[in-house]
Amino acid sequence: MRALRDFNLPKIPINDLYVFFGLLNDLFPGMEIERKRDMKFENIISTVCGESKLYKEPEFILKVV
Repeated sequence: MRALRDFNLPKIPINDLYVFFGLLNDLFPGMEIERKRDMKFENIISTVCGESKLYKEPEFILKVV
């Protein structure tokens, strides 16, 4: 479930996330696994975004991760 979610989530437009999560819930009912986070890596991405004059939006950082 985590592999399906984490691998496909960055590719799915925001408008389709509701459908995607609905499909995951159909395949894995009642299963909610938190995303593993590497804060050191996310901070590096945030720093590079700032240096490149990009917005440090959490959605963008998630897509990069």
